[in-house]
Amino acid sequence: MSLTSEVFLVRDDGDLDILTGERDRRPDGMDLAGPESWRTTVWGSPAMHRIGARFLPALVSVHNGDVVGPAEIPAFLAELALVRTHMERLAAETCPPDRTAEQHALHLAGRLNGIEASARYAQRVGGGLLIW
Repeated sequence: MSLTSEVFLVRDDGDLDILTGERDRRPDGMDLAGPESWRTTVWGSPAMHRIGARFLPALVSVHNGDVVGPAEIPAFLAELALVRTHMERLAAETCPPDRTAEQHALHLAGRLNGIEASARYAQRVGGGLLIW
């Protein structure tokens, strides 16, 4: 199982309208946010909390998955920039035993790129973001 980032619009009734199929104009693969295990080992990890991230841990919470609303996208993009500044530390602290910290950092950066591209797309269409 993989985590995916999904872009949504807010309907007039307040429900979320998740963009899928032809309505989702992101390139293939831009929705990938990492393996399911990253829900707790990376995005929701103590290391992520220690650097001050609040959106990513909330987005991937198993019990209370949150969303980044359209008005919160700029703050979410700022958080992603914060994560980038701590990439080496995060990679070292969340690295699985089957890879090096450098390999893990590359994998993290790739998934972070996809999440950021999704957030920027959401911003362009006036939408929000969720990860599940």
